[in-house]
Amino acid sequence: MKKEEMNLKISFINSMTRYNDILLHVTFILLSVGIIMVYSSSMRPHADYLSGLYNLTKQFSSLFIGLFMLIVASRLNYRKLIDLSKGILIVSILIVLLAYVTSYGETTHRWLSLFGRNIFQTSELAKLGLIIFTASFIDSHKRKLQDIRFMIFNYYVYTLPCIVLILFQPDLSSAVIILAICMSMLFIAGIDWKQIRYFAILGVFGFLAKVVVYPILSGVKNYQFFRWTGWLSGEVYQQNNAINSIAYGGFWGMGLGKSIWKTEHVPEANTDFIFSVITSEFGFLGIMFLFGAFLCLFIRGIAIVKECQDLFGMFLALGIVVNLMIYFIVHVGYNVGLLPTTGLPLPFMSYGGSHTMFNLIQIGLLLSISYKNNKKNG
Repeated sequence: MKKEEMNLKISFINSMTRYNDILLHVTFILLSVGIIMVYSSSMRPHADYLSGLYNLTKQFSSLFIGLFMLIVASRLNYRKLIDLSKGILIVSILIVLLAYVTSYGETTHRWLSLFGRNIFQTSELAKLGLIIFTASFIDSHKRKLQDIRFMIFNYYVYTLPCIVLILFQPDLSSAVIILAICMSMLFIAGIDWKQIRYFAILGVFGFLAKVVVYPILSGVKNYQFFRWTGWLSGEVYQQNNAINSIAYGGFWGMGLGKSIWKTEHVPEANTDFIFSVITSEFGFLGIMFLFGAFLCLFIRGIAIVKECQDLFGMFLALGIVVNLMIYFIVHVGYNVGLLPTTGLPLPFMSYGGSHTMFNLIQIGLLLSISYKNNKKNG
């Protein structure tokens, strides 16, 4: 009996050690503030009623599912993903293709729809699948990364079709970000500059094909082209109002729920432009909070990368950290007018189930990597 009690006590202590990580603490703080801001940014400031309750309820549902997935991912032996990596990527590609079928006749194919209901955004699953596959590929073939022929037939043959399918959903911003994440991982692993140049050229041609040629041939409204030209000319209604919203926040902010720019003036205030609402209502202090929180995530994430004693865990952690930081930088960048509007959400803060759940899975994987490595070092 004493032995069983001792085992239970050790198991409980190990569980507490797994979750006693500043990474998880900062994530919970961001989620807590995020759920409040989703509600605030969904309210109509000039209406006699509150319209944010529906979004708040949906966000809570996604959050609970995401937290359950975080626990599952954190208790997973991440090394088992190596053997499953190719299968995960192939399933991801099939689900992206399935989204084209289930949304046939619609203008976008981003969501997997079943029984008339959107389940999740397929690019989020594909992104995680590509990060896992890339980390596994580097772990198995690091010495062959500079062999372009080997890369074409063993890596690019899997990754490029997936990215192209996302590109034509259409989801240009996600396709570009996913490509940037994968190339960042390969660059740090030691890929040669020749392949990077090829990808840069391919990326330019792909961008022109998607933004210029495809709309002309298909007759689809070319909103992406107007986003870029509008950004270059400085005449983007969304961004100008977002910048005004940020400016009105001042140092202290206008107060929770008191932003006059959201909804009526800044479209998609609870998703694409939630940064402008946060800074409008909490001012410069809100900016400092966000930058401080994401800096903590970055520092802790890089520490986990450095702690890793195996290549797979190192590059899996690196891919996750790069993903979260790129989304943060791009979201803030287009909110302040430094980048063209992409519609990328602010991690842990923006309204939306898919990115919330998959971001929490990634945090769970980081906790798993950290716990396993600390256990080895201990």
